[in-house]
Amino acid sequence: MTDEQQVSARPWSARRPQNFILSGILIVLGIALAWQGLAYVRDGVGGVIPYFIMILGPALAGYYTWYFVIRDFEAEA
Repeated sequence: MTDEQQVSARPWSARRPQNFILSGILIVLGIALAWQGLAYVRDGVGGVIPYFIMILGPALAGYYTWYFVIRDFEAEA
C-alpha cells in the first residue's frame, strides 16, 4: 500500500469533529439521566433502578467521552 492508501486505525466516531459532537451529546445525556434518577428518588418511585441510573448514566458518558476524545487508537495499531 502507498502512503496515500493507508487506512486509519481511528474509527469514524472518534475522528474530529464528530468525536466532540458525540461526546457533547453523551455528556448532556449523562446529566439528564442523573437528573431523572434524582427525580425518581425524590418521588420514591422505582426502587433501586434510579440509583443505577444516577451512577451508570454519567459513568457511561465519561467512558465514551474518553473513548471518542482521549483514547489513542494509533498506539494500539
